[in-house]
Amino acid sequence: MPSSEFFEELYGVTAEGAINFWVSHLHETIGSDHWSQIRDSTGLYLASVLGHFCLQSVDRRAILSSDYSPGDQEFRQFADLTQIAELMMQQLTSAKNPMWMESAGAHILLYAGFFQKQNKERHNIEFYSSMGRECYLMAAVGKRSKIMNLMAEGFSQYLFHLAALHRNLEESRYLIRPVN
Repeated sequence: MPSSEFFEELYGVTAEGAINFWVSHLHETIGSDHWSQIRDSTGLYLASVLGHFCLQSVDRRAILSSDYSPGDQEFRQFADLTQIAELMMQQLTSAKNPMWMESAGAHILLYAGFFQKQNKERHNIEFYSSMGRECYLMAAVGKRSKIMNLMAEGFSQYLFHLAALHRNLEESRYLIRPVN
């Protein structure tokens, strides 16, 4: 997968710029009172998840290929919510990989949270909310256990916030709109 330098060179988007974009829009969507409570922990984590996804290109065919085999320490990519459910079932019956569980939780935030409007007709969002929470609990090991537990604790709330963020951005006058 190409690095984020590709996007910086092509579009002028840096990792810092992407995170700042998401931080400011999350703050606006969530509101100052609640943002001040989560800003330094899960708020920044949510912004970094969204920033990561907007700086990484994804080859859906490669991810769905039987040859796709990321290493244990790699951030695994998922093509959709169904693929996450399949991995979750495998993880429940075999040795657990905390990095992959964090990746699955982050993808659920993206697909069932930010892109909830597109996925709610095809998938049970409540089911994936519970699954995302479990993914973060399974990822809660070592130095990152505190942030992973915080993400698990507020997971359904974060899905709600990301869906609201998506709606706000859709309505934003700053987005380029297609001509009808």
